[in-house]
Amino acid sequence: MRVSLIAVSRSTLIFLSLLLLSALFGSPIRRVEAGHQSVGARLAICSAHVQVREARQPVEIQATSTVSPTIITTIAMGAAPHGIAVSPDGSRLYVADFTDRSLSIIDAVSLQIVKSVGVGRGAVNVLLTADGSRAFVTNEFEDSLSVIDTQTEMVIKTIAMPDRPHGMELAADPVSGEAERRLYVANLGSNSVSVIDTQSLAAISQIPVGDTPDSPLAAPDGKTIWVTNYNGQSLSVVDTAAFTETAKWQVGVQPHGFKRSADGSRIYLTLQGEDKFLVLDGETGEVLDETAVNAAPHGLGLSPDGRFAWTGDLGGRSSTIVETATGNVVAQIDFGGVTNPHAIAFSPDGKRAYISDFVGRRLIVVGTGVREQIFLPIITAEEEGTGQ
Repeated sequence: MRVSLIAVSRSTLIFLSLLLLSALFGSPIRRVEAGHQSVGARLAICSAHVQVREARQPVEIQATSTVSPTIITTIAMGAAPHGIAVSPDGSRLYVADFTDRSLSIIDAVSLQIVKSVGVGRGAVNVLLTADGSRAFVTNEFEDSLSVIDTQTEMVIKTIAMPDRPHGMELAADPVSGEAERRLYVANLGSNSVSVIDTQSLAAISQIPVGDTPDSPLAAPDGKTIWVTNYNGQSLSVVDTAAFTETAKWQVGVQPHGFKRSADGSRIYLTLQGEDKFLVLDGETGEVLDETAVNAAPHGLGLSPDGRFAWTGDLGGRSSTIVETATGNVVAQIDFGGVTNPHAIAFSPDGKRAYISDFVGRRLIVVGTGVREQIFLPIITAEEEGTGQ
């Protein structure tokens, strides 16, 4: 089966950006703080960050009986939902809203918003600790990081950050091995990664990396992080004990969505500017496999069992599902209309996917339809004869 792809014109993106700017600030010439870019300039950069090319190629889907995703429902959100996190027990969803300056907390059973926590301008991504007790939200327009106690559902600290904090990753201390002792934050506007001590909630280092760093990703032992450099067409490799970039891997145009296998041996990556999903060797950066996906893959979600990667295709208004072991596209969900799929997260059991629609102002709830793999024993003729 072949799928026709949908493109979004530059004029549509400009129009949507102006609507977003008008709804957010009223005037494109308003200044943020002295010494920082104007809101209009920042929004222009953000629009460029999600730009979509017009020429597309169809994607070949390898039909499979093990994956049959279906849209369950959608939840109306604020002005521009972006990052998503799911509580460890799957009972709560946390959604950062870019223009509503909020973190929405959703009951995963009733699918109702039960609380809205005020954060900062340009709330873009949210990350939970492993026990779910704290949430971190990057506020890209305010250059800050909000720390939220999920029990009280209140902001307990706001940390000043460099220009345009974006993606985050929690990791072990590279020396002591203490789990989640460090928080790494990629700063799009300052070409750096900030290192936050999660106990003191203080910045302990700022590491120079490549051009427009979008998201960090940590190795299981915390001794290495990789960073996508969106405009640098590369990944930075960072020694976390030395706070030093040790290598740059050239990967392609606009690397963005970013996950790894459980053991860190493989890195999964979307190239938004090339409509590709890549599998890299986590040690060398060698491209092990590449798959053509739908238009402008931005976000990337990895199923809890690591079997499937889901892309958020800005231009295709869809999600493309890739089997990580084979590189085959096994399914594709067309969201239709004015849809801008960004972040993708999963319930702990992998039965649901949650996808933020940045322009459609909604959270899309999808039944993954993934059937468990069943392995039957192979009985030889000899065993049949002996009754064993």
